[in-house]
Amino acid sequence: MTGLARLMHRYRIARRSLRKHSRTLWEKFESRWFAFRASMRYFPPKLEESTGLYGERLAVEYLKRCGYFILERSYRSPMGEIDIIAAWKATKVVFVEVKTWSKQKDNQGGPADAVDDVKQRKICRTALHYAKRHGLLDTPGRFDVIEVVLGSDPGHPSFRHIQDAFESHEVFQMHA
Repeated sequence: MTGLARLMHRYRIARRSLRKHSRTLWEKFESRWFAFRASMRYFPPKLEESTGLYGERLAVEYLKRCGYFILERSYRSPMGEIDIIAAWKATKVVFVEVKTWSKQKDNQGGPADAVDDVKQRKICRTALHYAKRHGLLDTPGRFDVIEVVLGSDPGHPSFRHIQDAFESHEVFQMHA
């Protein structure tokens, strides 16, 4: 092996090693970054803002901190309304219903119990309308519910993110 060939061989090995280690370093950095963002305090409510709207703002911030990209907020159609439409890792569309309580109530389940069959059907129809309108019928999608319980400290609300909370009851179902 000539000197130049040996040098090129070492360069290729170093480049392969760097690529391999940079990927793991990026994954470590990304997980620490999301953990840091999740630990930060949330903003206080605006004056004259309802509990529901404040919960939606908190849920948007929560999803951003978890790595979601927000596409739409409060999407309305003749069929109904979806609180948040987000993209997960640019591969899946997530339709999110947000339910907010000012404090946790004893023996009454959780805020997500308010998403009954009628509400689910409305969300599914609205999601189908959104997917048709934006050319996303071939894109995988899911329906999530986020429970927000404000509690006594408004800077640290409690979140419960229920992924794949329900499936579409319509003829045209979202792809999983």
